[in-house]
Order: sequence, then C-alpha cells, then structure tokens
Amino acid sequence: MFSTRSRPAAGPFTRAETATITIPVLAASLLHSTNMSTAYVALPAMQGNLSATPDQIGWVVTAFIVASALGTTISGWLAVKFGRRRVFLWSIAAFTVTAMLCASADSLEELVLFRALQGFGSAPLLPVSQAIMLDTYPRSRHGFAMSIWSMGMILGPVAGPTVGALLTEFYGWRYVFFINVPLGCIAFLGIWMTTPETERRGISLDWIGLVTLAIGVACLQLVLDRGERQDWFSSPEIIAEAVIAGLCLYLFIAHSLTARSPYIDLAIFRDRNFAVGLALIFVFGVTVFASMFLLPLFLQNVQGYPVLAAGWVLSARGVGTGIAMFLAGALANRVASKYLILAGLAAVGGSNVWMTGWNHQVEAAEIVWATVLNGAGMGLMWVALTTVTFSTLAQRYRTEAAALFALIRSIGASMGTSIVVAVLTRSAQANYTALKDFVSDYSEALRLSPWDLGNDAAVAALRREVLLQAETIAFVNDFALLAVTIGVAAPLVLLLRRPGRGAGE
Repeated sequence: MFSTRSRPAAGPFTRAETATITIPVLAASLLHSTNMSTAYVALPAMQGNLSATPDQIGWVVTAFIVASALGTTISGWLAVKFGRRRVFLWSIAAFTVTAMLCASADSLEELVLFRALQGFGSAPLLPVSQAIMLDTYPRSRHGFAMSIWSMGMILGPVAGPTVGALLTEFYGWRYVFFINVPLGCIAFLGIWMTTPETERRGISLDWIGLVTLAIGVACLQLVLDRGERQDWFSSPEIIAEAVIAGLCLYLFIAHSLTARSPYIDLAIFRDRNFAVGLALIFVFGVTVFASMFLLPLFLQNVQGYPVLAAGWVLSARGVGTGIAMFLAGALANRVASKYLILAGLAAVGGSNVWMTGWNHQVEAAEIVWATVLNGAGMGLMWVALTTVTFSTLAQRYRTEAAALFALIRSIGASMGTSIVVAVLTRSAQANYTALKDFVSDYSEALRLSPWDLGNDAAVAALRREVLLQAETIAFVNDFALLAVTIGVAAPLVLLLRRPGRGAGE
C-alpha cells in the first residue's frame, strides 16, 4: 500500500497510488491554511487573558505573517537541497510542536515568539504540497489536481473563522492551537508513509540574494501589517521599515541581474504564463483576501452580529467555493483557463458591485447570496490560475516557482488588507465629519424628524446613528475599490496562452 514512498517523485502512478499520496498532502496543507485564519477571531480572548493592548495583541498575527514570508523565501532552496519529502516532514513537525507551545504560552512575549517560529517552520507546507501535487498527477490532469489541492488552500481561510469562533466560545482560545497537535501528528505519519522523495541537488546558496530578499520582504510585511496602526508615514518605525524594504529589494533585483548564479533563476520569468500568473495571483491576494477581511467586520460592526453568528453566515462562501472548484477541475481540459479566470473575476467583481448597494439594514439572505457568488468566483479563479501559471513551466522550476507563487499571493493579501483598512478608517472619519455638519437646529430635515436635540439621550443616539452611517459608507467605498481593481486587472488574463502538448515537460 505504501510502495509509493520508494517511487520516483514524478511518477507515473496508478489511480490508487495517486490517491494514497494526495490525501495526506491535502491534510498537511489544510493545517497551515486554516491556522492562518482561526487565530483572528480568538484575538479578543487572547488580549483579555494576556492583559495586552490592541496594538500588542496584533503582534500575534504580525509575527506569523512576517515569519511565514521569510520561510517562504527559502522554501524552494531547502526542497532542492534536502529533498521535498524531508522538508515537508520537518515543516509539519515544526508546525505541530510550535502549536503546542502556542497553546501553553503564559505571556504575550512567549506567544508572539512561538507564533513567529510556527510561521517560519510551516512556511514550506503550501509551496511544497503544490509542487508534490503537480508532480503526482500527469499534466493532462493538472486542472483536477489543482482543484483538489485548492480545497485545502482556500477552504482553510473560509472555514477557519467559524472553527476558531466555536473553539474560542466553548473551550477557550488555547484550543485554537491545541487542536492542531493531533492533526499534525496524523499528517506527519501520512506523509512519512506515502510521499516519495525528490532527487537532491547540491546547489550553492546565493546568500546575498537570500538575505536581501528576506529582509526586504520582512520589512515590507511589517509596513503593510502595522502601517495603519502606526499612522503610516507619520511613524518613524514605518519610515525606517519602508526605506529598508525598498533598499533591500532594489539590491536583490540588481544582484539577481548581475550574479552568475542568483538565488532566483531569472530564466523562470521568460515563461509568459508564469509571469502573468504572478501578476494575477497578486491581484487575487489583494481583492479576495481583502473581502474576506471586510465582510466579518461589516457584519459585526455595522449590523451587530455576534462573532459566532457572523462566522456561520459567512461560511456560505465555502459552498460557492467548493462547487466552483470542482466545476473548474471538471472543465479544465475542456475550457481554456483564461475564460475560467475571467468568469471568476466577473463573479468576484460582480459580488463587490452588489455589495456597494448595501446599507446597515441589508438582509442576511442577500449577504449569503453575495458571499456565495464571491466564493464561487474565488474558486474558479484559484483553480484555473494555479493550473495555467505552471502549465508551460519546466518541471525543474516547480518547487522554486511554487514558493514564489505563494510569496506573491501572501504579499498581495497583506497589501490588500492594509489598503482596505486604511480606506475604511479614513473614509469613516471623513464621512462622519461631513455628516455631522447636517446635524444642527437649522436643519429642515432634522426639525421634521423625531430626534430632539434638546434631549441628551436623543443626541447620543443620533451620534451613534451618524457614526453607523459613516462607517457603512466607508465599507461601500472599500467594496467599490475592490470592484475597480478587478476591472483594471482583467485585461491581463488575455495575455495567457493555452499550453501545447508536452509543454513544460
């Protein structure tokens, strides 16, 4: 049954052997993708338990994101140097051990440290699992392979907030991490028994390229994650991080263009589908993950939903995503990927246009249908994009390319979230300032309304109503921004080409 462990990593495999490899790989990738989102809903509980300020508790997420980005930059080299199977097992073990440490943390400092270690150690899980799936399945079934792999990659962030809310509500925030320990052990055992090893190559490491890329990406992630909390470039911290990020990324590019053996082989960008795919996955990260961040806030802050209820309403996104992923996998060999991506962009963009018509009294049913449409677009885009991006790329580049693909998506997600938070905050303030000018004794509309400005309770209630309207308009502005971003990026899809037979082999 476990003879696959000794087989060549690129197969060929029988259907039974393919399934034997696929199941534990999906379980491992689901661990990382779910963990990224379950912690968000538990932050208020952690803050109270660890006596932290809002800015301090934010480091629980920031440390994981920055460390994960750092780990992703080195994932490709590790997999080539030591073998994909070995790196995959190391990564699962690191994830499991650090999950136990996070659950046992007695202070904020310990929790932040363990989350950073968890992010760095588990970073190879997604790019390595994607490379394994691409090698396990023949090129003719890559669309199906990516639809299955995407279930773990995308449904993790979709289901994560609901799972995190349930665990936090009934057992406490520590179980958000404890639950990963037995799951990690099962995934480790499954990978150890079934996954074949790749051929290891004794390649030298371009330390200049690695260090400049790692520092540049880490500082960029800090700018994006902490910028709004620190008032962007009014903060010396953000200015310093932005300067270091710009300098290091410039040095990385200049070094890569002149070095004999750069850390990232620039020949990889000669593949048009891969280069366009990176641009589109960046847009995907900006728009899709930003909307996943915005919708829970809208339900809780504008409509007053409890955390658990908001999680259940938004879980409808998973229905649309799951259906679309299976549909995209079935159509992958019949319909050109560019058309599936365009359909996904239309669905995500259309759902955001739909959301621009919302107000604070929008019905739950309308929210559910809009999120289902948004999830369907996300599923179509992801499966088709992960397939066509690697469709013409040579096999020797797959692990390195998968790591770069994951890194660009992560940066896009961070940038998108930072942008919508900045627009939300500043737009809400500007809207409130504009709306409150209409609240005066000279307002004809106000004199005809039931509000009594001579009553303190009525004035307080009116102020809350103005704040609510200002925040609602800010959310609408964010939805409109995401819709415009998708519209601007859509023409890039036309640059993708359909692979010919034997492409990339």
